[in-house]
Amino acid sequence: MMNYKLNWSEAAKYGLILASVSVVINLVTAIFQLPGFLKIILNAVKLCASVYIVYYAMRRNADSWDYVRYGQSFGYGMAVCTLSAIVCTLFVLLTYTVFIPGSLTVMLDQIFETYESMGVAGLVDYDTLARSMPAILAISQFLSCVFCGLIVSAIVAAMAKRTDSDPFGGQGRNYGTGPDEQ
Repeated sequence: MMNYKLNWSEAAKYGLILASVSVVINLVTAIFQLPGFLKIILNAVKLCASVYIVYYAMRRNADSWDYVRYGQSFGYGMAVCTLSAIVCTLFVLLTYTVFIPGSLTVMLDQIFETYESMGVAGLVDYDTLARSMPAILAISQFLSCVFCGLIVSAIVAAMAKRTDSDPFGGQGRNYGTGPDEQ
């Protein structure tokens, strides 16, 4: 029996595939002014595709080994999701700073309109918030992706783990026979 070892290159490959689903759908919703129901449908598609990709990656990983415990399967799923979270975070930063830089200003204006309606606009400096907004977006994007990956990996790991088909490791093949009966 081989000892389990996390395959980082495979995890990175599936992390990129997982991130590409989110990036494409997020890019479509950011560029095009879609109706609300279409955004909901696209987000549902993104969720279903993401869960399936994580399951598929974890299952493929488990099939490579004789035995994969729940914790090992969960760890592999978290590796895939964390690597995907890094790519998605970089995409969000590029979206708000390079691809659609005006959207950051629109977002800040909406935030300050909300602050004004609550009567707390004077407590927050617009320029300070504008300078720190990319970092705030990056941190919140990364944490939300990792948190979602944690939930999905915890659920899917129970289905993707692989139990040994021979719990005795090949020693129980002559079960019920003594040495003189062989």
